Amino acid sequence: MSHTPIENFTRPPLVALAMIGLLTLLWGVNFPSIKVAISEFPPWSFRVLCVTCGAVGLLSIGRLILGHSILVHPEERLWIALAGCLNITGFQMCVAFALMSVDAGRGAVVAHTMPLWATVLAAICLGERLTLVRCVGLAIGLTGLIALIGEDLIGLGGSPLGTTLLLCAAISWGAGTVVIKSRNWSTPVIILTGWQFIFGGVPIAIGFLIFEGNVVYQPLSSAGLTAVLYSALVPMIICHLVWYTLIGMLPTAIASISTLAIPIVGVYSSALLLGEQVGTRELISLVLVVTALAIVLTPTGIWRSFWR
Repeated sequence: MSHTPIENFTRPPLVALAMIGLLTLLWGVNFPSIKVAISEFPPWSFRVLCVTCGAVGLLSIGRLILGHSILVHPEERLWIALAGCLNITGFQMCVAFALMSVDAGRGAVVAHTMPLWATVLAAICLGERLTLVRCVGLAIGLTGLIALIGEDLIGLGGSPLGTTLLLCAAISWGAGTVVIKSRNWSTPVIILTGWQFIFGGVPIAIGFLIFEGNVVYQPLSSAGLTAVLYSALVPMIICHLVWYTLIGMLPTAIASISTLAIPIVGVYSSALLLGEQVGTRELISLVLVVTALAIVLTPTGIWRSFWR
């Protein structure tokens, strides 16, 4: 898929702005949806369904509609498997288990600190330069995280384990992002993601067989069924398709900035749909984290132009 060079970028077309809004809404609402789904459906079973839908959906679209081969180069298989274990197994399962005890809004904020961890890991593993501006962004983001989850992490809050799992989810996603960034892939991105679902789904399937192989499923409420289907289909297939289309229209760095509003939607959709409380601490943390993400994700050249 071709990408728009950032030096040639001027203004996003209206269709791209509409897609950004759609993506923000659909991904943000996924957090309260997961919360509802796992309250009625076992977590391992839920994630098996999600990764199966993601793998089948993306590979089918990549092959039947876009005409890509679904085969991957042998030298890339191990790296795809590693990325899948981090981006899919680690992230998906940590979020699912965390949201069994942590508010969905809080989960949206902590999980989407991924770019902060990816920035640190890329500096360590790939030798990417940490500029002063990005260091400031990391400091602001860390301050926001401490304000939001500091008490939980030291055992003074309501859910130390759930909060720790959310942090692990964000770090795992960040590490998987660094793995993807570390290579020049010959595999098309939609096929690459589909295979990540397959490789990352293997440990999830094993966990399902061990812990839920003999589970007796209970009938789902209409809300539970809607939540399960939404989280299995919309974020796994539709959101990925919108994202791939978006990065074909905009520079990847600019497209990444467009995801800043996802934790905001996550917080307020959780308040609206689940009745979660949004207090002063949550608001301050949300502002700090979103500010940090804006600083870290914004290309260095834009900051230089701003300060001239």
